[in-house]
Amino acid sequence: MRIPITDVPIEVRRLAAQHLESLRGTELSAASTDAHLDAFAVPLYRPDINETAYYEFTVVGRGEDQQRAVSIETPLYSTTLGPKDSKARRRIKDRAALEITPSDRAIGFIVVSNGRHDFPVSHWSFDRLPPSYQVATKHTDNGKDEPVELKLGRLYKLDALAYAAEDENGELISQSGQMPGLIVGLPYSLDKFGGQIASATANPLNAQATDVEGQSAQHEVKRSQHEIPELKLNDENDWKSFKERYADSFGPLLEHLRKRAARTWELEDLISKLGEGLIAGTTHRVALLGEAVIEMRGPGTEHVRPKIEENVAGPPSLVFYVADVRLQQEVDFDVLIKYGNGESEKLRFFVVSRNVPSNIKAEQSLHKENLEAES
Repeated sequence: MRIPITDVPIEVRRLAAQHLESLRGTELSAASTDAHLDAFAVPLYRPDINETAYYEFTVVGRGEDQQRAVSIETPLYSTTLGPKDSKARRRIKDRAALEITPSDRAIGFIVVSNGRHDFPVSHWSFDRLPPSYQVATKHTDNGKDEPVELKLGRLYKLDALAYAAEDENGELISQSGQMPGLIVGLPYSLDKFGGQIASATANPLNAQATDVEGQSAQHEVKRSQHEIPELKLNDENDWKSFKERYADSFGPLLEHLRKRAARTWELEDLISKLGEGLIAGTTHRVALLGEAVIEMRGPGTEHVRPKIEENVAGPPSLVFYVADVRLQQEVDFDVLIKYGNGESEKLRFFVVSRNVPSNIKAEQSLHKENLEAES
């Protein structure tokens, strides 16, 4: 069930690694300053999606503050950062054949969506073991609290906190969290029920002269006509039936989740297209997916001092120290990353002062698109 992390699409790995990097040095990751993603990941499925729906990344670390930094000089407009430590390169290469080394320990997990059906980072924790660990063991019924390892086939993510594991024959063998109950009768679209407000009007049958007489008066009640879906829970507990009914039962809820996540994916698209803004006078961390050669291009490099921070247990990090300058508008630069396994990334950034209006870059991009469309 576990696959090498290099088999996971690089854009999915980027989301997981950058999420972890954004927490480095905060109270949430204080338990292990050398935290990093394990060399293996777990594909997760959802009953309504044929292909891999998510990937689970195990966060491991030794819990020791053993980081050391390597300073890099920055020429104007172009900088090349390369691996300085040959032992570090060998260490990363050797880890590719390992799951979790005896010196490492699982300290949490990050679940990333492999599509736009859910939020990019769908579930994460530094307080619990990964769901694949949780469902891979069960306790015996002989009175002894001894875990028994299970042979898993597929792991399913059913809702925000519920996971289920099946064996190679498709039989349910373990679960983590409460299995969601199948709802029968939930309409796929709730739009037709919008604006249907129930109302009731009571009119006295006979006019009353005083309020005292009105206390015992009879009334005619008229209620407005409206449609109410009849909902109930499905009593079937069969795992195969659950998977078959999942899409119809939770369709409206899954569609609502997709629409809520769409805004976050739009922001990811804008960052990929326009770049991520680095505010003058701040520090920004960029996760690296392994030992790499890094080149920075563009006028924005004049205001950025990069530094490589190595992690004794995992890939290094790239840290930007942004000069406290006052700019009239954003200044762009690109970071080109080439990894030892042949993979590459291009990350876009721009330096911006706090006094620069936030809509300048968006307006420039829209103007450029209009010009391209006209031509």
